This record gives sequence, C-alpha cells and structure tokens, in this order.
Amino acid sequence: MKNINATKKGVLAALVMIILSLVFFYVLKYPVSGNNQIVILLVYVAAVIWSLLSFKSADSDTLKFKDYFSEGFKTFVVITLLMVIFTYVFYKFNPQILEDGIKLNNELLQKQGDHTPAEIEANSKKLRDIFLPMMTAINTLKYLIIGALVAAIGAGFLSQKNKNNLQYSN
Repeated sequence: MKNINATKKGVLAALVMIILSLVFFYVLKYPVSGNNQIVILLVYVAAVIWSLLSFKSADSDTLKFKDYFSEGFKTFVVITLLMVIFTYVFYKFNPQILEDGIKLNNELLQKQGDHTPAEIEANSKKLRDIFLPMMTAINTLKYLIIGALVAAIGAGFLSQKNKNNLQYSN
C-alpha cells in the first residue's frame, strides 16, 4: 500500500469526523454538544498520532522534535481548516440549533425575573448576531489547541525515544 502523506491523512480524518458528525446529528438525533463529540475528538487525536507514528522511519534516529511536530502540524492544520468550514456550513443550514438555544436562554432569563421583555429581546438579537462567529472561533481554537498539544506530546515522546536509543547503542 502506498504511503499516505500527512495532508491526505488530515483530509481523510476530517472526512471521517464530518461523516460522524452528520450521522450523530441527523441519523441518531444526538445533540450537537453531546458526549458524541468525544468520539469525533478521538478520531482527531488518532489521526495526528497516526501521522506521527507513520512518519517514524528506519532512519528515525536522525529525526528531531521539530520534524515530528511539523508532520503532526500538517495533519492537524488540514483537519482544523476542514472542520471550521464544516462548522460554518453546518450551522448555516441548521438555524434551529440557534433558535432552540435562544428559546432556552429566554426561558432562563424569564425565570430569573430581573429582566424586562425588552432586555430579553435585545439579548436574543445579540445572540443571533454573535452565534456563528462565536461557534466558528470556538471550534478553530479547540482544534488548534488539541492538535498542537497532541503533536507536541507525540513529537516529544518520539524524539525522546530516539535519544534513548542512541544512548544505549553507544
């Protein structure tokens, strides 16, 4: 089987994550922010680890932290880009998610009893205005932070292991 480069691994993983997201939401009727997101994040983490481990080659003794991290970076950046685009399109095509959130928020504000109907309506308008940029930003940061952490930890582990192997062989 031909080696798949890090970018293609990122595209493949993002497609799996998108398919899982769509199946969870439309077929299984899971909420967008439910525990099912753990499965999607596990696919993400597995893809970055897969990229790092497959990068390790026969001459891996010469690879350094930056080499491993660079390989993981190529994978997680592609996944992040595709998932952010998916997030934007998904929420654009599913405005009921926003409307349900606003409805729940309005009910909570009414129960508090210290907000006028005009304040509640203004709050609803503000939520509508910031929802899509906020969700896009949150997902961008989430995927970048998790990807960078996994790539850095994996690169540190793999590059450290190489140093130990060199010490024992001398």
